[in-house]
Amino acid sequence: MSQSASQASAGNLLDSYDFNQNYDYLKKLIQDLKVENGNSLKKELFGEDESSRTLTKKEMKQLFKFFRKIEAHYAQCSMAPIPDELEQSIRAKDAQDWLPWEKEAIEKVDIWKEAVLERRRTAGKMLDDVLDKVKRGESI
Repeated sequence: MSQSASQASAGNLLDSYDFNQNYDYLKKLIQDLKVENGNSLKKELFGEDESSRTLTKKEMKQLFKFFRKIEAHYAQCSMAPIPDELEQSIRAKDAQDWLPWEKEAIEKVDIWKEAVLERRRTAGKMLDDVLDKVKRGESI
C-alpha cells in the first residue's frame, strides 16, 4: 500500500515540526545550562581550581561602600602640602640656595609622599583582604 503525496508530506511535516520544536527546546536548554554552569565548565576544561560565585545585592552594596571609603580616604590623603608648581620651582634650584622655608616645604613634601605610599600599600592590602573575604563568602 502506498501513501499519497499529500499524506506523506503531511507526515513528514509533522515529524519535522516536532523535530524543529524539540531542537529549539534542547538548544535553549543547553544554552541555559552553559550560562548556569559556565564557571564549572571552565574549571573542568582548563583545570582552574578557584571556585567562582556571583555576589548578592547586599554583598555588592557592601563592596561598593568599601570602595567609596577607600576613594574618600585617598582623596583626603592625596592633597599635597604645597602646590606641584612651587615644589618644582624649589627643586629646580640648587639645594644650597634654598631659603629656610623652602627647605622646610620640601621636607614636608618628602614626608607626605612617603606617607601616601604607605597608605597606598595599606589600602591595597585592605582591598585584597576584602576581596578574599568576598570570595570565601564571609561578611565584610
